[in-house]
Amino acid sequence: MLDIKFEKFLGGPSHRMDLKNKLRATINRRGMIYFNEKLFAELGSPPAVALYFNREESQIAVQAAFELSGDAFPVQKHQAGWVVRASTFCRHYRIRVPVTQEFLRPIIGPEKTLILDLRETITVGG
Repeated sequence: MLDIKFEKFLGGPSHRMDLKNKLRATINRRGMIYFNEKLFAELGSPPAVALYFNREESQIAVQAAFELSGDAFPVQKHQAGWVVRASTFCRHYRIRVPVTQEFLRPIIGPEKTLILDLRETITVGG
């Protein structure tokens, strides 16, 4: 048995073969939340999203918004996926990541609500 001071790394190798088949979301220091194609499709490919924050659990909830309103964030095509520019949201809730973090277990729950846990991330950018 390992000493209690050891932490198991949950991220796996960087050259994963299943990236296209995996739900993948990241957040960077500028407050950009990125979704791969599979995750975006699971959300229903919305033109915008509403963002929520659970301070107690350090979780971001993302819900599809099919109408652009004053509190909905547009989703834009970016590289091989989609991005939400959420810097105002991150500033308001004091969400700070020094480098790009990948969420280990993005969960799509009822009503196509995506839950992103800031306590379960790995560093993927520098």
